[in-house]
Amino acid sequence: MNRIMGITVVVLAIVGAALALWSLPGTPLADRTKAELAQATAARDAAEKALASARAEVDRALAADATARADAAKAVAAAREEGERKLTAARAEANKAIAAARVEAEKALGSEKEAALREAVEQAVKSAKADGEQAVAALRDQLGQCQAAAAKKTDGESARCATAAPPATGPVAAADIGRELDTTGSIALYGIQFDTGSAKLTEESRASIDELAKLMKSDPDLKLLIVGHTDSQGDFAINRTLSEQRAQAVVTDLVVRLGADRARLSSAGIADLSPLATNDTEAGRARNRRVEIVKR
Repeated sequence: MNRIMGITVVVLAIVGAALALWSLPGTPLADRTKAELAQATAARDAAEKALASARAEVDRALAADATARADAAKAVAAAREEGERKLTAARAEANKAIAAARVEAEKALGSEKEAALREAVEQAVKSAKADGEQAVAALRDQLGQCQAAAAKKTDGESARCATAAPPATGPVAAADIGRELDTTGSIALYGIQFDTGSAKLTEESRASIDELAKLMKSDPDLKLLIVGHTDSQGDFAINRTLSEQRAQAVVTDLVVRLGADRARLSSAGIADLSPLATNDTEAGRARNRRVEIVKR
């Protein structure tokens, strides 16, 4: 055993001596090892530098990205703020334009209304003047006939003059219409008038028709016949059709505008078949042109 250990020690000593000898400067093994070690160290240093450079580049890229994101966020916020500012300004301008347009429209409308009112006044003046001239002529005619009748002392002529007086054209109150219907069974409403030669109701007629609707509302059992009358001027067939259309126009206005019960209304037109006065004078013809309400 001691011998083996001794041999081992000797061998190790020889190997160590050989290694020491080979590692001595100037030997090929030592020089090669040192060269390889230097290369490895240089490679490691280069790798570490490259890694450090890469890390620095990554850090710069991340910093640039963060800066870019911050700049983008600022740009978006600025763009949104600018957009909202422009939108607010645009809305304000639009509101101003709308207000200005409304003012201009109201001015234009006011001008149109003023012009229409002026025209209506002029038409009313012309119509009133014409009506006045007709009334004066009718009164002169009536006066002449009455004077002639008085001179002859003809009772029939005097009576005709009395019945030919121009009728009142204002509306009759619902209560008065009801009393007349209960007393005589009919009433002539001269407040219901039409355009000349037409079945179109005048605006002034609405008041008289309103009173008629009030009467129907106050008496749910009341049924009425609306009868249209004309004077004898013109063709009888045309006047008959016109009188029917006028009576129907009154019924339609009661039903459509005022909600009257259509089942309680009927209409007829009889042209000049039932005159109340002479058709020889304008005053008499005016009394014959009428809408008569008959209790059914």
